[in-house]
Amino acid sequence: MVKHNIVNSPYTLKVKGKTVGAVKVDELVKAGGKYRIEGWVSALDDNLSLDIRSGDILINTTFSHKIRNDVAQSMQASNPALLSQGFLLDWEDSELTVSKGALELVCRFGSGMDPVTFTLPDVTTFTDTTERLPETSSIDGQVETTSQTLLPAFLTSANWQTPDPLKAAAHIDSFGLIPSRCGLMAGWMVAQPGWEMWGVDSQGNVLNLASALRYQREDIVSLFRDTFGQRTVDAGFVTQWPYPISITDTVGIVAYHPESKRAFEVMRNQAVEVPNEPEGYARWAFTVPTPAEKFNERLNGWEGELIETMLAERSRAFSHDEKAPDVMTLGKVPESPDISLIIPLYSRWDFVEHQLLAFSKDTTLLETTEIIYVVDDPRILTAISNEVENLHRLYNVPFKVVWGHRNRGFSGANNLGVSVSRGRQVLLLNSDAFPTSPGWANQLSTLLDENPQYGLLGARLLNPEGGLQHAGMVFFYSQSWQVWLNKHPLAGLAPELDDVPEGAQIVDKPAVTGACVIMQRSLYDQLGGLDEGYLIGDFEDSDLCLKVLSEGYQLGYVPGVSLVHLERQSFSSLGDTSFRTLVVRFNAWRHTKRWGKQIQSVMQSFS
Repeated sequence: MVKHNIVNSPYTLKVKGKTVGAVKVDELVKAGGKYRIEGWVSALDDNLSLDIRSGDILINTTFSHKIRNDVAQSMQASNPALLSQGFLLDWEDSELTVSKGALELVCRFGSGMDPVTFTLPDVTTFTDTTERLPETSSIDGQVETTSQTLLPAFLTSANWQTPDPLKAAAHIDSFGLIPSRCGLMAGWMVAQPGWEMWGVDSQGNVLNLASALRYQREDIVSLFRDTFGQRTVDAGFVTQWPYPISITDTVGIVAYHPESKRAFEVMRNQAVEVPNEPEGYARWAFTVPTPAEKFNERLNGWEGELIETMLAERSRAFSHDEKAPDVMTLGKVPESPDISLIIPLYSRWDFVEHQLLAFSKDTTLLETTEIIYVVDDPRILTAISNEVENLHRLYNVPFKVVWGHRNRGFSGANNLGVSVSRGRQVLLLNSDAFPTSPGWANQLSTLLDENPQYGLLGARLLNPEGGLQHAGMVFFYSQSWQVWLNKHPLAGLAPELDDVPEGAQIVDKPAVTGACVIMQRSLYDQLGGLDEGYLIGDFEDSDLCLKVLSEGYQLGYVPGVSLVHLERQSFSSLGDTSFRTLVVRFNAWRHTKRWGKQIQSVMQSFS
């Protein structure tokens, strides 16, 4: 018996002044009738053993290992020949009913070496946790929680050994799982020539990680350059886990040497559950690091189709359970309006008063237009409901407030507003856009009626300081993102620099922004409205423009109608910049996949 507290500090075994073994217990935990000891051990060969004993009774434990690069690097200085690994020793509460005496850890550091015994704390002092202890294998040195009978033949017949960090090293930094669907795994891995790296889950599914998206990790280069040299290039990886496993399953990384048929498990990780819902999944998945130039590889490889599928599933589910919208009418709206003005409200609704003030000064608009505000955010519903009557009395502007029982996004909110509208024309307006003079809506309406070759017309938008924000949109191809993007070519310039042909009321454009557009209701319905398959909000307006063009209509910009647009006041509430950027990238990817060839043709016609 060695009188050394291996919970407080490592025990080091030396022979002739040279370290030949070391062991340390890091944690002692219990949960749900199970006990676990976690720590690390270093030895000269893989014939080490770790046992738990109580008196003369050997407790039946399960042993599993995991890579501990921190320990391996630390012990290399003591003796480069040492092999280091983390360990887990688990046993059931029933094992203690026949035990006698204090708990002891018996460690044999290798073949031909005498065991070293340490006294352990009483189980009553183990940390009690409410979390379930992940299952571990009862087979020393084999793949934890994966039955050998479940593995493919090449791994079933492999010669399993303890981990060798000089041959292969890896770590799973993130593993998110949509239970019974698929997962996303990311981390790093390095291996010597001849060694393959495989993902293996506890159901026996395997994935050759050579197929994973790879990228440079300078931190891994710095840590492992001396051991793995050029093999540290592109050590980072991201991959889909395509198998429908459960949240109780685990995924590990196995190093396999085909020539010698040797194999060992490098590490194993339990998943965190992520939402089976497009926005929730994206908020988690988009935090998984991927270089900007590699993000499209993820979308093309698996993630774009996955998010598209989840968006379609959500839409079908909502359609199945759809409730009729609540409609509140304030004042006497026109019975047979020419125009239905649709204004979605998300996050902010304080601009409503500013718009109503402008509308109250526009007699023609009030006579010909029904104004419909669509509440698209449950967080603001109560505040709006409590205030709209006061706003109506104050400005004497009739309007409707529509609530669709959920957040639908820009497209869904506009589509809902149109579905309850009665006008023969649909005018879509952002809640942070304000007309600069009366008659604007009817001017757009008249031009649309007089020029039936135009399927959609957009207004000029100005920044609050007076500079141009929108005078028509163009598409440009981003080589770095490998997608078509929308661009406002005159943004920030003075309105006088908008080169409009003399006398032109409508100017042909490749696209116009959806912040203020008008089209015939019949065409809107024919095209199916705005596409609700984009994530959160982006590219729906240019998607609508391309649908209009595909039906043989032209797109027009009306420079004689100006509004001030504050731009993206609600979109800023969606989260940090990096998340919003990746949302844009997904939507651009989807937009390009759908319309890329037509966009190229459209831009050639304007060149």
